[in-house]
Amino acid sequence: MHDTINLRPKPKTAKFKLETINEILAEFANSKEEWLVKKFWPARGVAVIYGKARSFKSFLAIDLGLAVAGGVDWAGRKTKQAAVIYIAAEAPAGVRKRIAGRLAARDDQPPYDSIRFRMIPAAPKLGAGQDDLSELIASIDATGVAPGLITIDTLAQTLGAGDENSSGMIQYVANATALANHFKCLVLIVHHVGLSDDQRLRGHSSLHCGIDAQALCDRKEGTFSTTITLQKLKDDEDEIRLEAQLSRVVIRCDEDGDDVSTLVVDSIKGAAEKPKAAKSAKPIPRRQRLLMDVIAEAIAEIGESIRPSADAPLVRAVPDEAVRERLYARIAEKPRPNETPARLAERQRKTFNETIRSALEAKTLAAVEQNRERFLWIP
Repeated sequence: MHDTINLRPKPKTAKFKLETINEILAEFANSKEEWLVKKFWPARGVAVIYGKARSFKSFLAIDLGLAVAGGVDWAGRKTKQAAVIYIAAEAPAGVRKRIAGRLAARDDQPPYDSIRFRMIPAAPKLGAGQDDLSELIASIDATGVAPGLITIDTLAQTLGAGDENSSGMIQYVANATALANHFKCLVLIVHHVGLSDDQRLRGHSSLHCGIDAQALCDRKEGTFSTTITLQKLKDDEDEIRLEAQLSRVVIRCDEDGDDVSTLVVDSIKGAAEKPKAAKSAKPIPRRQRLLMDVIAEAIAEIGESIRPSADAPLVRAVPDEAVRERLYARIAEKPRPNETPARLAERQRKTFNETIRSALEAKTLAAVEQNRERFLWIP
């Protein structure tokens, strides 16, 4: 008598769990909201604090880092004390001076040896492939520090060879997210406003789409005051406005007896007024939408990196003549009755120029002339 052989394959263990309604509600009931700064900065994910040059964004990032590292309130809001890593990719000597000024001027902090704050005076590259991501993680892991906040100051200095207007920014967001996921912390990026719009992030839209929180710093001209507007906070209230006041303090004297000073954040309080709700944006005309699609396609196919001005970052742009050819091919207009080929060409030229002009005025398009050629890009 032969033994029966069971050829039925063993059932595989399910890789993905499917939660029932009861399980979903139970998990939610047992979960807690996690905040780095209550109702402002989340405990995990990727966030951006940005603004124009000299809008005090780095001063605020340092102030936030020292508050979290010391376990003291920030902007009158409870913080979750955690180790902080500050990547001073832009002028680390200046960051050291600002930290020294903040510690010397404020009396609401614990003893220095209990402030869990460390600085990396270098610019790891995070915008092309994995770049320095692995080395950065390994360097932090080697210290045994488990950060709750990693601040990168600034995005431009740590982008490396990446292009902030295309795949470089997509890769940067992916690397920042990987960094946040590895340490289960918040990665806060210090960044700048767009070249043609001082109310939005500079670079590819993947940055805005891929982050969990976003705050704009808007300095009042001629003052040491800046308004911080929380423009985005996933799954919670945004459009929170705070007012930060800064002042200059003398830290010490140099070898010649001259003062060495810096600015420090004195206070951050709720702003006096909330801005009026913006009017609904007008829909983009169909011809402009088509133009933007054509420009995006042309940049992807034949775009080249240019620098709009001496101190501006590289952008991917395309000559307007290449856009014109592609747009004409997409529209394929037929001549009107009794319209000669020359008149059709003139009508197309006027329509193209008018569409470009309207897009430039609406700031949905940017342009610069170089070497007797006009280049177009999407800001």
